[in-house]
Amino acid sequence: MRNSLIVLVSLFITAPLLVLGQSDTLSREKRNTLTLSSMVSSNASYYGQTAAETLPFAYVDLKFKTSWGWYISGGGYHLLKENNFPSEMHLKSGFEFDLGPKADFEVGYTRSFYSKASPLLQASNPNSLSSTIGIDHLFRTELMADYNFGQSEDIFISLDNSKNILLGQLGEKNTFYLKPGISIVAGTQRFYTTYIEERKQWMGGLNNILTLPVQENNEKQATETTTVSTDFSLLSYNFNLPLIYYRGKGAVMLSYQLSVLSDKSVQGNRSNSFFSLGYFYQL
Repeated sequence: MRNSLIVLVSLFITAPLLVLGQSDTLSREKRNTLTLSSMVSSNASYYGQTAAETLPFAYVDLKFKTSWGWYISGGGYHLLKENNFPSEMHLKSGFEFDLGPKADFEVGYTRSFYSKASPLLQASNPNSLSSTIGIDHLFRTELMADYNFGQSEDIFISLDNSKNILLGQLGEKNTFYLKPGISIVAGTQRFYTTYIEERKQWMGGLNNILTLPVQENNEKQATETTTVSTDFSLLSYNFNLPLIYYRGKGAVMLSYQLSVLSDKSVQGNRSNSFFSLGYFYQL
């Protein structure tokens, strides 16, 4: 479910976007469903990290899921600061199935296509294999693993806990929920080396704008060698506070996310904030 966007859009693109269902899990009724997801956000998040510049975006995705668990989805997003449209397009396919009355599992593959000289952190790794195991108890717990590959290879593990809290109802069709959540993300950061080098080339080698930790193999070496540790380490703590309004088969979400980065993150910021507005509809 989560991938490069809301992760936002995983993602969060991450994020937890599949909110259609007024319990801690999606409806498990065995039927075909078609779900439209759309969102605008103040910045693009890649496991709580951001690019050098702020990248507000608009996102849309359409997902068809069969009664036996196979699904296919496609969509894209546009960075509002860019003139070329779209900034990204993607296709995803996978399976979702129950492991029991209170547990479920998802596995999927996503192929993304980015615009030339994309400023997004994840643009160098357009392929992603992902899996998620979810368990319902007093709240919703999900353990997610992503293997992203392309020009480099990275692995991310996320542990997410969230809870739907009923705030109130207006009539039979209008329901308000709060869904606070916290996630911890660990992973590698090979993608950042590729991101920096490509951005330097695109910007004409402006090293003073984009920098990486420098590892000098030879004091007399005239050219800098920039590297990022390939170790698997803690990257971020992410706190989500979505307010969700359900009406019939649709939902509107207003969300705030605070990402606190660990000292292992190569990004200069120690924290990032994201504001998002989403609309979702399921048939």
